[in-house]
Amino acid sequence: MRFYVNIDHVATVREARRTDEPDPVRAAVLV
Repeated sequence: MRFYVNIDHVATVREARRTDEPDPVRAAVLV
């Protein structure tokens, strides 16, 4: 099974939370 993650979405979530998590680079490595 493959999961596709939009890295831009990860960055958007991070900006909305105003924190350093989730890290888009780390998310890209995990996928």
